[in-house]
Amino acid sequence: MLLMRQLASSLLVVVGIVSTGCSDSGLYAVGAGGTTGPDRAEIIGRACVPIASGTSFPVKVLYEIEGGGIVDRMAVMQITDTLNSLAGRFSDPFINFELVAYHSLATGLQGKFVPASELAPAITKYSAYNETGPISMRAPLKLARSLLSGDMITGCRGTVARTRYLVVMLIYSADQSCANPDFNAGIDAECNAYINLNPPDFNQCSTCELTHRVEDLRKLAQQYGAGEVSVQPVYVRATADVTARFQAAAIARAGGTELIETDPANLKNTLNSINYASLQRSLKLKRLIAFNRNTVSRQGEMLVDTDGDGLPDKDEPSFGTDPTVADSDGDNINDGIEVKMAMNPLSYDTISGCGALDDTDGDRLFDCEERVLGTDACITDTDGDGLPDFVEYHTGTNPLVAEDLDDSDRDGHTNAEEVLAHTDPNSADIAYSQQRGYGYFVSEFDSAGKPLLTEDQRQCYDIDAYNLSLVQTEARLTALGQVPRGNNELYLYFMVGRDNDPRGTGIGSLFATTIQFIPPARKRPKGIVQVVPEDFVLGE
Repeated sequence: MLLMRQLASSLLVVVGIVSTGCSDSGLYAVGAGGTTGPDRAEIIGRACVPIASGTSFPVKVLYEIEGGGIVDRMAVMQITDTLNSLAGRFSDPFINFELVAYHSLATGLQGKFVPASELAPAITKYSAYNETGPISMRAPLKLARSLLSGDMITGCRGTVARTRYLVVMLIYSADQSCANPDFNAGIDAECNAYINLNPPDFNQCSTCELTHRVEDLRKLAQQYGAGEVSVQPVYVRATADVTARFQAAAIARAGGTELIETDPANLKNTLNSINYASLQRSLKLKRLIAFNRNTVSRQGEMLVDTDGDGLPDKDEPSFGTDPTVADSDGDNINDGIEVKMAMNPLSYDTISGCGALDDTDGDRLFDCEERVLGTDACITDTDGDGLPDFVEYHTGTNPLVAEDLDDSDRDGHTNAEEVLAHTDPNSADIAYSQQRGYGYFVSEFDSAGKPLLTEDQRQCYDIDAYNLSLVQTEARLTALGQVPRGNNELYLYFMVGRDNDPRGTGIGSLFATTIQFIPPARKRPKGIVQVVPEDFVLGE
């Protein structure tokens, strides 16, 4: 580490994260090392990508079950018993269910995704489902598209990005959509061509149409940024039907799964054996970002921001605001945001549609503040550039526009690099950045060159954020009590996302610590701050 700092200082340039084998450009930070001393802090330790499970990585299962018609009462009893068994098995809040019955038409029995404990009324409705007529697998697939897209549109974008959607279709008999246009208007033109053959090939038409409808379902993941959409057909053979099996296999291929085939007696075991686990795509570090909310870098000068509202103490008198109170008018929108958005920081404003003190994504911006800024209260990083909204607001970049390619001050360093260095992206402060730019070291390998992995194979990183400037703040009174002078609130954001998805919605974890600095040399706690994976609080 000393050698790296000496090299950085001698070069007097912005440097990237040193990471053996860690070459993703999204990982690069900046900082020239700079000097050390009592007015600088350093955070060192280890961080690991979060476990892809629990409420942060939900699973939503849509059961689509053929009913009525030739599905006899014994089979209906087996299905309801199986569904009740599944409802009793899944008590975890991260997995929710919805139920659709189909025959000629498809009927939603639930209306929305609910916990397993609330599935009983829909199961009862299925047991009474008695529709007759030609079978259409096309109908439930079209309904599934409406149900899933509705959930994605209305859901928190950050949560949707980490949600696994699984459509499980129970199939007993072959699809007859193409042979019954009265029930199934609007067959795809490519598929409809099979009907015009002599003789008509209704099976190929249905197979083609079902494939297209499943593909439409899976495209929802890209359209709405969902984590995953897959379709799992389960062919339940009472009497073997070659056509039904062929169509079910086509659904599986288009749905990203393999066909599961069973008989009525083994249905319960079959459905229980399906993988209902959370999204398991590999996550990796996108950015490591240190931030002192009590300092503002502006035009080559480091300014004190006692209350951490984004307005330096020296600016607050001109607005009539209190430099020791983040929200002078008490409306739960800090003074800096109100000034930035041309609001009056001395006039109480009511923002509808948000909880005054809620911070859904855990990024240290209240939901109401995010509404004012136009950012997404469900996502730490609205624009997907790996920079938290809170940090972008305080640094002066735009949290709604990716900053990793922009260079507002034309100094040769992108805005993203300046955010990481805690320098001013709107002024060419090269000399200041050489002295005060934050530095980073990250490695995903141990000293023997082996990957740092947890027992469950999650990637970990040895991390070091250094040259973090400290300032003397004023004493202030908050709702939690007296904050002594010299207190600096330091944050370390650990931003992860999917591999090879630089613009994808990621997930942030935050480590927060307080260091007191009283010039010239008093610092508490002394020395380097140590951090372990358990110290990071998972956000959105």
